[in-house]
Amino acid sequence: MQRILTLVFCLCSYITWSQSTDTTQAKKNADTLRIDTLKPDRVRKDSPDTDTLKTDTLATVVVKGQKMLVEKQADRTVVQVDKMLSATGSDVFKLLELVPGLTIDDDGNITLNGKSGIMVMVNDKPTYLSGAALVSYLRSLPASALEKIELMPTPPSRYDAAGTGGLINLKVKKNSLRGFNGNAQLAFTQGYLFSSNSSVNLNYRNNRVNLFSNLSLVTSNRFTDLDINRYYHDPLGNPDYTFAQNTYIRMRSQSPSIRLGMDYTLNSKTTIGVLGNLMFRPGSQTNDNQSWITQPDGSLDSSTIALNTEKDKWKNYSLNLNINRQMPGNATLTGDLDYIRYQSVTRQQFNNLTTVGANKRTDELRGHLPGEIDILAAKIDYARPIKNWKLEAGAKSSMAYTDNRYNFTAIEGGSEYPDYDKSNNFRYRENIHAGYLSMQTDKGPLSFKAGLRAEGTVSRGHQLGNPQKPDSIVRRNYMNLFPTVYIGYRLDSAGNHQLNFSFGKRIERPFYQDLNPYVTPLDKFTLYVGNPFLKPSISTDYSISYTFRKMLTVTATYNDMRDAFTEAITVNGNNYISRPDNLGRNQLLIFSTNLGLPITKWWTSNTYIEAGNRKFHGKAFIRDIDSAAWYGMINITNQFQIGKGWSAELGGFYRTSVLFGQVSLDPLWLLNLGVQKKVLKDKGNIRLAVRDPFYSAIRDGKIHFLQMAKADFRNRPDSRTVTLSFSLRFGSGKQQSSRKTGGAEEEINRVRS
Repeated sequence: MQRILTLVFCLCSYITWSQSTDTTQAKKNADTLRIDTLKPDRVRKDSPDTDTLKTDTLATVVVKGQKMLVEKQADRTVVQVDKMLSATGSDVFKLLELVPGLTIDDDGNITLNGKSGIMVMVNDKPTYLSGAALVSYLRSLPASALEKIELMPTPPSRYDAAGTGGLINLKVKKNSLRGFNGNAQLAFTQGYLFSSNSSVNLNYRNNRVNLFSNLSLVTSNRFTDLDINRYYHDPLGNPDYTFAQNTYIRMRSQSPSIRLGMDYTLNSKTTIGVLGNLMFRPGSQTNDNQSWITQPDGSLDSSTIALNTEKDKWKNYSLNLNINRQMPGNATLTGDLDYIRYQSVTRQQFNNLTTVGANKRTDELRGHLPGEIDILAAKIDYARPIKNWKLEAGAKSSMAYTDNRYNFTAIEGGSEYPDYDKSNNFRYRENIHAGYLSMQTDKGPLSFKAGLRAEGTVSRGHQLGNPQKPDSIVRRNYMNLFPTVYIGYRLDSAGNHQLNFSFGKRIERPFYQDLNPYVTPLDKFTLYVGNPFLKPSISTDYSISYTFRKMLTVTATYNDMRDAFTEAITVNGNNYISRPDNLGRNQLLIFSTNLGLPITKWWTSNTYIEAGNRKFHGKAFIRDIDSAAWYGMINITNQFQIGKGWSAELGGFYRTSVLFGQVSLDPLWLLNLGVQKKVLKDKGNIRLAVRDPFYSAIRDGKIHFLQMAKADFRNRPDSRTVTLSFSLRFGSGKQQSSRKTGGAEEEINRVRS
């Protein structure tokens, strides 16, 4: 597939070169004709306005403006992707790491303005993934495909209420060209390991039909060098023994994806569309693990050498049907029907050699983990202007069904037997029915928008038994109301000074797989346990901000989350057990400032500063958690227009230590730089980006509230990289494109792999 993409890319380059060569003279002729048409002496003498035209000077007025990196709106913050040169040629995952106010880790955990529980969408359509699967998808999406990123800490009621921390909407560039056109990109990244990213976007449009497609292939090679240390003590606090572990994790994957769609205009009032996605992710992971147990005097008690391998095949199929209908009274009616299916098969192999003195023992564990998730969603939205108001209403219904099977076989001393403690079959079904109403107006200095969304949830989880464990069933049935309010007030007629207030309630439902009460090993000493009794988290968010000339925005936010769930960690002997759990209450107070400043004609700068206080109060397993801590973060991006098609960027961020439940992260800083040269009459771009040249993105942290133990860790990823990319666009002519979105926004964001 890499060869096919390269061949298509070269063909597109030839087409673009041919078009630019053949049309040069035509453009000159067109300019000459345009100038001749404007000459006063070519006007007919019997024209009533001849004298006026003869004495007037006709000229073309060109208005130039420059978009700032960050723009604050009433219900969202908009980040212009084209302004971030250091992320071009890379993928969206690396792009999000550079967005002011955002943080993301390799496990797919995202925070927006300090708040977790983020829902990610593409063009108002779900990304199909969460957790590690979301990370893989974001790594497969080129950053150059995006036009802007919308950050919505309190999304309007027309969006699903899922996501206690808000919503991130990735807006893909619209292809507004008529006829056949598109763009292509090749990108190569060299860190310690080599990766590549290739994509081709094609579009054909005439009066009634718009055909579009995307073909991409991402070859990813990454590693993580992880150290974990656990220090045990007796009930009196005296040192007992120490457990030290080093794991070198090597990850390889190839992620081809295909996106095909069509919009068809039936008449002047009705457009129908269909969109299909196909994504594959065959991959492998090797964990080279060594661990040591030492006595208080430093002598070696035992050691274990493990080589763990994992091969997985993950597939995603999705289909969306949509319709847009213009109704009487300038009203609009839209409908969407989505079907999404995930299939995954993972095979694990754990081989351990344990040495205790002169004795050695081997044990082996094999895992076969197939699973399927099916999601069906339908929604309808209606919008109508009435005088100075705009009214909106809509409804949605969704069904999700999961079937996960975990089969483990233990081999020890030459004997092979089923491991029923880890094997299980978990089936889960969930139905969500929702409806909403909203209204908004903008009159004089005041703007107002309010909405109310109702969502009812019915779920049933069935843990099938085995010879050692009985069947169990967990049912839930609940209804929630989610109000949202936005108030804006312009303090002057020019709108240079503006105040905004927002209020909203959100919900975060667990990932489907987290509800499975299975026990699966990550290695011999690290186990992950699901939790079928997870309750949804409910958050209430208040925010007030002041904006000056769209350059400076100062914001204060208070977020109160009940039944907040996150990773709960405990230690049982040498085993490190992780389980998602409702920790209790999480309160967050945040002060932030964003300043976008054109320093000179060739230098613009954007500075984002955030300071917050996070409080946790609740339980993790049987341990009480009552903690609070302040943190701070600064993100600076500088862009330079050098001239003659050259531009550059220098930026970076610094974050102080931060607390998340039981885990505290040490300070972290990162530097990025990039340079760009436009070629082929601005149809092509050559970009070079350097990420983390000082290799400072090493993540250190500590784990607190463990029973008679302390723990710390250090994670060294392959973060120092150089990316070289070449992108090309081809085609001519302008035509507005309209692509409708799907309706399964929440459900597919709760899939973890």
